[in-house]
Amino acid sequence: MDEKPAGSFFRKMERVARITRLILLLKGILILFSLFLAFSNFLLFFIVTLILNIPLIRKSILGRLPTDTKELRKSNILNCNETFEYAPNLYLDVFYPPPLKSMKKTENIKGIVLFAHGGGWISGYRRQPNNISWYRYLVSKGFVVATIDYERGYKAGIEKLIEELLEAIDFLESYTTKRFGLNQKVSLMGLSAGGHLALLAASRVPEKIKNVVAYYSPCDLLDIWSSASIFARFAAATTLKRLPNRAKDVYERYSPINNITENYPPTLLVHGLKDSVVPYISSVKMFKRLREKGLVAKLLIHSKGDHGFEFVLRDQKTIDIIQKTASFLEGKLW
Repeated sequence: MDEKPAGSFFRKMERVARITRLILLLKGILILFSLFLAFSNFLLFFIVTLILNIPLIRKSILGRLPTDTKELRKSNILNCNETFEYAPNLYLDVFYPPPLKSMKKTENIKGIVLFAHGGGWISGYRRQPNNISWYRYLVSKGFVVATIDYERGYKAGIEKLIEELLEAIDFLESYTTKRFGLNQKVSLMGLSAGGHLALLAASRVPEKIKNVVAYYSPCDLLDIWSSASIFARFAAATTLKRLPNRAKDVYERYSPINNITENYPPTLLVHGLKDSVVPYISSVKMFKRLREKGLVAKLLIHSKGDHGFEFVLRDQKTIDIIQKTASFLEGKLW
């Protein structure tokens, strides 16, 4: 082969290789830039959504129950507590009445409550002041209260959140038996998205659950799309990874109203008539569906209540609802 044509051929091949590498580099830069823009848009939308929901976030994080008196807060009733890693990088706090510290008076324990915080599946944490207000009240009434963190919906997806709550149920059942000798079923309680998870978890293991309480929870996920709350719609779409017009079946599959078993545990639903985040009709539909199936169900409606109303309103109606919640968790159906 002639050296001159051969040299020309290899030089052409080198130019082609350089151009190819340049094209690949430009494509890589464009992909990274696109990802950056997508993340920036997501972050910007998330920040705007949070700003628009500042009043809701403020009362959710900083609010407290009207029954959470100054005397109760000073009593240090929550000093008896333990923390465990119930799953990798996920933690569970257990608060219990002081008599249990010395393993005495276990017969006075009203029940074991596993509490799931709210926050639209994508925010919130187990030690928010509003959540602690609930723990303090329930412990003062004689309940053992456990509370968990669960992974964010935008990262984990809805199924993983349910599985984490189921893991926590098993952990708590084992812990309270071994630690205190309490052979009682676990009650589930949740606020908003936490209530939604509690209702779904109860449908998976109804035989393990004493009863379930859900405050202003989306029992039919499609109801969220009639809400005025941008945050609620954003949280649902982010957690389910789909919009309802393209995956209605997914929203139906993870709606508690479509997951009621024959042995579903006694259920208390609480909602405010003026809820601007989750329409109150969602709890009404769940209540009707439970009753149609001949199951034990109670519905408490506050005529002036918005989302998270028990942390804002100080009226007698709110206090009555809170007290009835404790009675229901104890097993009294009033």
